[in-house]
Amino acid sequence: MRSLIPCLLLIASPAAAQQAADVPGDPAQWFAAQENAAEAHAPDLESLRQEVLDRARWSTTTHACTTLTRIDPYGLQPATADRLVSEGLKAGAFVGAWTFYARTDCAETPLLRFLYIAEKNGRHLLLVVNRGEAISTPSQMRETSKLAAKAAWDRAKQQQPMCEVTTVGMRQTRIAAADGDLSPMQFGTRFAGGWSEAWDFVACGRRATVTVRFDADGKGGASARVTEVTLS
Repeated sequence: MRSLIPCLLLIASPAAAQQAADVPGDPAQWFAAQENAAEAHAPDLESLRQEVLDRARWSTTTHACTTLTRIDPYGLQPATADRLVSEGLKAGAFVGAWTFYARTDCAETPLLRFLYIAEKNGRHLLLVVNRGEAISTPSQMRETSKLAAKAAWDRAKQQQPMCEVTTVGMRQTRIAAADGDLSPMQFGTRFAGGWSEAWDFVACGRRATVTVRFDADGKGGASARVTEVTLS
C-alpha cells in the first residue's frame, strides 16, 4: 500500500486549532485498541541505533554539524493519537507509531526527536521531527510551524525590510512552561491543560524566538497561538 506521508505532509497547513483525527466510536477506546494491537511492532531502540544515526546525518536539521559520530536513542512512547498517524491507521497503511529522543555528539544539535512509523507492508518510516524537546505531537508542531515561521519573519523584517522569506529556518525547540493541570501523556498527546514551547528560528540573519501556546481540547487535539516573538 502506498505511504500516506507525502500526501498528508502536502495538505497540512498552519491553523489556530490542530484537531485530532476523526476516529470511530469513543476516541480513547479506539486509540487504546490501536496501541495494544501495535505493541508487537514497537522498535527496539538499541537495534535501531545505526539507522537513527544515518537518518540524523542525512537530515537537513543537522547540516551545521561538522561531525556526527554518536547517537543515543531513548524515551520510546506511542504516538497513536498524532493526527498523521491516526489517519494512516484508519486507512490501513500503518500498524503503529512511536516517538523517541536521541542525544548526539553535535554541540549545535545535541538532541533530536524522531517519529518511527510501522507500515502495514512490514516496512517502516523513520523521520526526524525536530531538534530539542517538545510536548506537541509531530502533527501539531508541523501544522503550527508555518504560523510560527511567519511570525519570526514578520518580526525580523521590521529590522530588515528587504529580507526574503527564504532566509527563515527552524532551529532548536524547548518546553517553556507547563500548566499545573496539564494531563499526563496518553496515546502520545495531552487531553487536558496547556503548555508553551519556545521555538528558535533563523530569520533575516537574526535569531528569532517564537513562543507558542498550546491548549488541549479534550479530544487529543489542541489550539495553538503565537504569544511572543523576540529577536537576539
